[in-house]
Amino acid sequence: MHLLTEEELKVAEKAVKGLFPESVKVYGCLFNMNRGKPHNFDVIADSWPDFRVIICKQKAQRSLDREGDFNIYNIYSKDKESLKKMLSVPSVINWNTFTLLAGVDINHLDAVKELCIFHNVRGETEGIVYLLLLEDASHLKDPECIAECNIVPLTADHAELVNSNWKYGRNAMSYNSVKNYITNFPSWCVLDKSGKPVSWILMYQHGAMGLLYTVPEHRRKGYAKLLISIMAKHLLEQGYPVYCFVDEGNEASYRLFTSMGFRHKPDYHTVWFQINEKL
Repeated sequence: MHLLTEEELKVAEKAVKGLFPESVKVYGCLFNMNRGKPHNFDVIADSWPDFRVIICKQKAQRSLDREGDFNIYNIYSKDKESLKKMLSVPSVINWNTFTLLAGVDINHLDAVKELCIFHNVRGETEGIVYLLLLEDASHLKDPECIAECNIVPLTADHAELVNSNWKYGRNAMSYNSVKNYITNFPSWCVLDKSGKPVSWILMYQHGAMGLLYTVPEHRRKGYAKLLISIMAKHLLEQGYPVYCFVDEGNEASYRLFTSMGFRHKPDYHTVWFQINEKL
């Protein structure tokens, strides 16, 4: 196992850029880390510079935000056996505590399940998702409603509103994460006449667009499509990859993003897999 230095993080960013979509989540972490964004990650590789697995893992659990609390691992692996070998290194995972492997290639999931059996711990698939990557930016046309909208970045004062409407939120840890996203990463919202956000989109630490939400009484006005378009254009200008995750079964979101030029690799699905129960 090799812990990457600051200079090696820059080399790793360039190395994984050509391995999309499988590597895009790790790439997003590296992209933000290399530009001084706050983070709680160590980045480890199975070997260096000829790696087959790279993992971004928490430096410390039980920090004051959802990421630290959740003990999230962002994973890129070239093959199943290399991933299994890497996760078998004692210092990589504490098999006695809750761990969320956020983004395991579904084709490599058997290796993780075998290790759970070996360590006699409970492993469970939390969700299977599409990784949708923007391939055709020509679909990012400004909707007709743009002239009527007051569109601005979110502020830290909006964190409670966003957190209270986030399906993974509604607690102090998630509030801290939302505030971190708003403070340190791009975000956009539509304000109503009173100056209150009625629709918004944010970006996670790993660079994916997320937390897209429109309050019920303002839906079907084109706000979601508008904000995706604005965010995507902004990210492209900043050099970010433009991508998101959509749960299997979320037909509405899948149709929305694919109508705007986002695509997924047919034989690639990513899995959120939890080890042990969260206390």
